Amino acid sequence: MKIECCGLTATQTKQLIDKEYTGTVETLTDPDMVAARKVKNGEADFYLGSCMTGGGGSLATAIMVLGYGNCLVVSKQGKCPNDKEIRHMVYSGNHKAFGYVKSHTDQVVPALVKALVDKTEGKPE
Repeated sequence: MKIECCGLTATQTKQLIDKEYTGTVETLTDPDMVAARKVKNGEADFYLGSCMTGGGGSLATAIMVLGYGNCLVVSKQGKCPNDKEIRHMVYSGNHKAFGYVKSHTDQVVPALVKALVDKTEGKPE
């Protein structure tokens, strides 16, 4: 599985994933536009983008390239979902891009990637 790490915490996101999923998940840190195009072309599986609001900035690029229906705002200012809520969001759709507030990176990314890996491997919600 290949995940593009984008936005304000791209490096932090990459480090969190690499620490837990070495050998399972390949992380990339391309610029937002390049990353979104790679997901669209099948060169990467998912796009994770952080910004100040969760739904603007980095995710806006993915929305433009992939379409709104392929993108999901995972966290917003003042609302960081728990692991169970994140897992349910992932399993409830077939999204390719996920946006979250930069200050929620440490909470959102591990739960999000675990859900993505589990869903890809066919594990139940």
